[in-house]
Order: sequence, then C-alpha cells, then structure tokens
Amino acid sequence: MKLYHLQSGPLRVNTYFLVNDDNQAIVIDGGENYKKVKQTETDFGFTIKAVLLTHAHFDHAGNAKKLQDDGAKVYISKLDAPKLLNEDNLSGDFGRKFDYLTADFTFEDGDLLDVCGIKIKVIATPGHTDGSVCFVVDNAIFTGDTLFDGSVGRTDFKTGNRQDMINSIKKLFNLDGDYSVYPGHDTFTTLDYQRKYNIFAEYD
Repeated sequence: MKLYHLQSGPLRVNTYFLVNDDNQAIVIDGGENYKKVKQTETDFGFTIKAVLLTHAHFDHAGNAKKLQDDGAKVYISKLDAPKLLNEDNLSGDFGRKFDYLTADFTFEDGDLLDVCGIKIKVIATPGHTDGSVCFVVDNAIFTGDTLFDGSVGRTDFKTGNRQDMINSIKKLFNLDGDYSVYPGHDTFTTLDYQRKYNIFAEYD
C-alpha cells in the first residue's frame, strides 16, 4: 500500500490517499478542493474508488458528492451520516456551499472494513462531533479532528462535547503500542509523542 497526502482549502484540511497494488485508491477526508484531489489522482495514476470520512463537517466532506458522482463509494459513521443532508455539517455557519449527499455505507465503533483490499478498523471518537471516528490502517491512525499534534479538535460545534473528547483521547492513548498519527489538520505526529506532550493527556 502507498500513502499520498494533500493539504488544501482555506482551513488547510489534510486529505490522504491509500493506494493498493492495483492503483485503486481510498480517499480519507476529501476536503473542499475537488480540482486538487482530481489532479493528485491524475499525477499519481490511481483511481479513486472510495471516500472515507472521519466526520461530516464541510471542510472534510465538501468533495464527497462530486467524488460520489465520479463513481466513488462514500463511507461515514452512522451517527454523522445525517449531517451530510443538513447544515449540521457547518456549511451554513461558515458561508460555504455544500452538495448534500446520502452515504453509500455507514459504520460503527469496532467495525473492520475491507475496502479495495485494505483493512481498516473503525474507532469511534466522539467529541468534535458525536459521530467522529478514527481509522486504523496497519501502524497508522487517521484521526480527523479528534487528535492533533499538541492539541485536539474543537468541541463547541453542534453535537460536540468536551467530556466525550477527553474520553476519546484516553481511548486512543490506551491503545497498545505506537502509531503514526495523520490528523485532519496540521502536521503528522506519533501516538507516543502525544502521550507525552499533548496537553489533553493531563485532563480528567
């Protein structure tokens, strides 16, 4: 499996491309800049087959309908799926255009997905939204807006909850071993580093 990365949009969302040996790609959080996503697809010669969303906010899911129209299947948690059909995705709050869509597949905590032959474990991590998740692929965790380098996602948006976020961070920190952490914004890090230095590690 190959991993490619794109950062785009006003909020500098991280979009990740997991590509199998047949050049079929899974997009994690497609962001808002459709042209850049499609240009990345062309530049590296893969075909986007699926879009996995860590949560439904517009800056992460803004391209989902366009990519779905191109033939990709869209996956999101059962709790966040309704937000793709209403302004709980925050598009209205930020004055952003959002193409509503119905996800092709939904999942729940602990589900093991097999997409394009890539095994993906779902970990429910509510806090930023009630349906936020992280994806574990081999020794990597794609944390969306749950865990950042030195910080965590905001909890003051619709369906956000600070105590849920604290519990979710503890859940991640209690995983066995170290992982590479690929967040929804900002820089890459590792789980061990965040266990030591993330300020939320100290919260009860």
